[in-house]
Amino acid sequence: MSSVSSYFNRNRPQSVPQGPTQIEITNALKPLFAYFDDNFAIMNQTLTSAAMIMVMSRLWKEVLVTIEVLLVPPLSDKLSQQRPLTQQELDIVFKWLQLLFDFFHAVDDETGEANGVPLDVLKSPKYHDIQSLNFFYFESTENLIRTSERMASATAARQQAHRNRLSAPASLSSPSFGGAAGLMGMPSTRRSKSIMLSRNLGTMKKAKEEKRKEAQADPNDDMILRILRMRPEAEKYLKDRSRQKERLAAAAAAEMIVRQSLVAGGGRMLGATPRR
Repeated sequence: MSSVSSYFNRNRPQSVPQGPTQIEITNALKPLFAYFDDNFAIMNQTLTSAAMIMVMSRLWKEVLVTIEVLLVPPLSDKLSQQRPLTQQELDIVFKWLQLLFDFFHAVDDETGEANGVPLDVLKSPKYHDIQSLNFFYFESTENLIRTSERMASATAARQQAHRNRLSAPASLSSPSFGGAAGLMGMPSTRRSKSIMLSRNLGTMKKAKEEKRKEAQADPNDDMILRILRMRPEAEKYLKDRSRQKERLAAAAAAEMIVRQSLVAGGGRMLGATPRR
């Protein structure tokens, strides 16, 4: 990816009356595509199709990280020395992203069948975060701070609602009792565990998919904060927002410790049987 990262340094004239053509933008990636093709051909001789897709998927994650680094600095509460891209440079990066996306998806021109990384892997939360940069990149600092505050409030509300659900008392009518409850037609503890395990295995993929969709539908403000690192006027807000995140994280960690302690204590009480 070094050839991609150094593209701007090699092609940045003092004045840019006209941007590079689509052919020039594509040609900048040709050495990278040739490198991928050569290595994929070698791996394809020894790896199974599933293993090949797994390798390509992991490589796609590295591609997204590299694209991300071109656009914004890492998350921090301090200003960055990284220079924001111009509109023309931003357009080039997103054209690169689309070219790389199509390359890894590997759709056959004749059959239309995708032979590469599946769309649900390509369109990961990281991919959607990068896409959001295209929307926020040139927003005014005032609008970015306002949007960050709104996202932070929404995130805090979701986390609180999630904690409230976790801390809700279990239903007393839950069919998880053995002994006399089994005689009354209620399933035994062993059977209940088997049912729960079966349900967990049956819904694991669905839960993972819902979590992925939730991450895409509810973006946090990290990307906005990374843009703000390149805005000197946002220095105070970056520090304030960082302290706020630290307080929320500490409170959530403390609450988790208390909840785990209560659950562990309850388990010991239920496990203790009186001696006769």
